[in-house]
Amino acid sequence: MTYFKTLAFSFIAVLVLMISCGKPKPLRLATYTYATNDRMANLEPLAAMLEARLERPVAIKSYPDVASFISGIRSNEVDIALINTLGYLLLSLDNDHMEPVATLHVKDDAKDNYKTVLLTNQEGIRNLDDLRQYQSELAVQFVAEGSTSGNLVPRLLLSSMGIKSPDTQFRSVTYGGNHTSTFERLVSGESQVCAIGSNEYFQQITTDPSLLSSIDLLWISDEIPLGPVLLNKALIAQDQELITNLLLQLHVDRKDVLESIKDGWSEAKQAHRYYAITDDYYDDFRKVNGNSTDLADILQLFKK
Repeated sequence: MTYFKTLAFSFIAVLVLMISCGKPKPLRLATYTYATNDRMANLEPLAAMLEARLERPVAIKSYPDVASFISGIRSNEVDIALINTLGYLLLSLDNDHMEPVATLHVKDDAKDNYKTVLLTNQEGIRNLDDLRQYQSELAVQFVAEGSTSGNLVPRLLLSSMGIKSPDTQFRSVTYGGNHTSTFERLVSGESQVCAIGSNEYFQQITTDPSLLSSIDLLWISDEIPLGPVLLNKALIAQDQELITNLLLQLHVDRKDVLESIKDGWSEAKQAHRYYAITDDYYDDFRKVNGNSTDLADILQLFKK
């Protein structure tokens, strides 16, 4: 009797093993949370489309911030990553797992889609030369450590101006948390200079044109390249090709999926399709206003 029980248990164990081996592992699709939007709902249509095309389940995850997202990628927890530009540049300092395959392409006639603006409420500060001259007297506020337009780009600008260490060269440097609160703190006088995304600035002055009498625009950047979609190098070549082609054809095959993704990122509003890229797409960050920047050193400040 014991022999038959052992045989039965062995048979069941083998059967369970066969079933589990035949079941494909979920594909791990991930992004990061901005403010209160975890963007998971924005990715659900894409996940459903991937499940149908790849014939395997897709699990969506949103990391609480860019730093934890990068940590998850480095721990090999992600197969497909939708990350911002700063996040990718940070990851690229030590990236063994992922490679960029596509990014959203902004329409050629788009205006002020994704830029940084540098603003002040000080009457004596009219341009970048004034900012350099009075830097030690000014309280500056950026958006957040993980913000491309609200932290990386303004630091690159300052670096190109010779302000290599804004945290020590300005009277103070703080973070506002998001673009809206950073702007509101400038208006209220809690800071004297701030850097935010251009979308927020133009929305604010459109809603309340009287702000133009108290807030001056010191600088507006060129268009900022949008963040990439990354694929895990461990994915089989066939799946990598399928996923990449799916993204590149979304504007033709499934505009609703593309629009859902765009709705999760304010900087993607004027984008109209995905197009293929490689790592060198982001080389332009090494220069701002024609001057060299300390990109590598700046990125090291935020490397976890």
